Amino acid sequence: MAMSAVHVPSRDPLHSKDFKAIDKYRFKVIKKAADYPISQLDPVIQEFGKLIKGDKTLENLATNMLKEVPPTPTYDFDPSGQFSRITSVDHMLQCLNAMLYRAPHWNDDAHKAGLIGVPFNAILNWPMATKSGYDFFRINGVNRCLENILQKHGEFLKSANSRDALPSWFAPGPLQILTEKASPYWPDGKQKSFDEIYITDAGDSCRGFASWDAFFARKFRDGIRPVEYPDKNHDWPDKNKDVIANACESVAYHCATRVPRSAQFTLKEQPYSLQDMLNGLFVDDFVGGTVYQAWLAAECYHRWHSPVSGTVIKAVRVPGTYFSELRSYGFPEVYGNPNIPDPSSPNLSQRYITAVATRALIFIKADNPIIGLMCFIAVGMDEISSCEFLVKDGQKIMKGHPLGSFHLGGSSHCLVFGPHVSLSWARDAQGPFSDTEFDKHTIIPVNKWLAYASPVIPRDKRE
Repeated sequence: MAMSAVHVPSRDPLHSKDFKAIDKYRFKVIKKAADYPISQLDPVIQEFGKLIKGDKTLENLATNMLKEVPPTPTYDFDPSGQFSRITSVDHMLQCLNAMLYRAPHWNDDAHKAGLIGVPFNAILNWPMATKSGYDFFRINGVNRCLENILQKHGEFLKSANSRDALPSWFAPGPLQILTEKASPYWPDGKQKSFDEIYITDAGDSCRGFASWDAFFARKFRDGIRPVEYPDKNHDWPDKNKDVIANACESVAYHCATRVPRSAQFTLKEQPYSLQDMLNGLFVDDFVGGTVYQAWLAAECYHRWHSPVSGTVIKAVRVPGTYFSELRSYGFPEVYGNPNIPDPSSPNLSQRYITAVATRALIFIKADNPIIGLMCFIAVGMDEISSCEFLVKDGQKIMKGHPLGSFHLGGSSHCLVFGPHVSLSWARDAQGPFSDTEFDKHTIIPVNKWLAYASPVIPRDKRE
């Protein structure tokens, strides 16, 4: 969603360091929002306002979700003591409008809060954590309006006008963070600079990037992320085809086996539901299989690469939610859980959003019959509204081939396998997994070996 690492709040969630960082960042946006009178809002923002005000149920939900954010000094007042709470639907629309044509500058407060690169989340983070917010942000009409808003924002980020934000990302502190995120290890033991890792122009203040989006979707230089066990061609057998490569520069988040066709979310559980995740496509091939999920930080590389060699059977984008989190990670009736509300929502709801968020599905029939049909899912989090495909149906691709890219912020992805394949995972991809501590795991480089595939041995054949 945006996002850098999750920071678990202290025992007093409304007064933790991370919450204060979010509040400080939001204060700046609210102050800027006053420059935009309601009558002069962008057409896509006005359209959202008309949707809300034209439906009494929506208007009540939107109004109530702003009221349901619990009162607290750090949320309601800026450091000077000025009242800074978002008080009405019109006020919320002004805040969204304030960010529409502004590229995300590097901001230490946003980075501390886990919201770097996702300014819209900073405004909607607390309202979406309320009971009314949960209902509001699951409504299709709301999400389609948000989709239009984020598309307009994305178009701006692809323009040269967004370049003014880039120098802030290349200041010494942020540049060091960006470089360290791309440097989990180097085989030769030598540390590389940002400009040695990515394709840049070091002599330019914007590093040669034509827009903020170009920087966000930047590419590695040749040789930086080679496929660890490359396949020679599409012929079978080839022992390297038993090795599945990591599809994204990511941190292991969760792995589930014997995944059911469908499942209902409860207050304390986030089961994977294949029918929902796959939008009903090829579900029979995966029932009882495995789902591996991993997470990408906003500071990292955001392009996807094929984990196997094979043929693209289908590539499809599924419209869904943008600002929805599991209710159990929102504001509770009674405080006591140190992990709620989620300060970087929906970081703690990543399994849940695989079934509801806007996402891209790429089904690949692997050359290796042991693997067979598998699916790569790019899951949009927060304002990650653009999932770009670089492959098409029927295309033959080799392991490591570019599949596509996220835009706008950090996100999550899944690899889905059928029940006929047994997977032995690399050490950094193994559990135990925790919804609140996954950021402490090691970043696994893209194209590095992730798992070894072997056929499932029938029970009657086991010794």
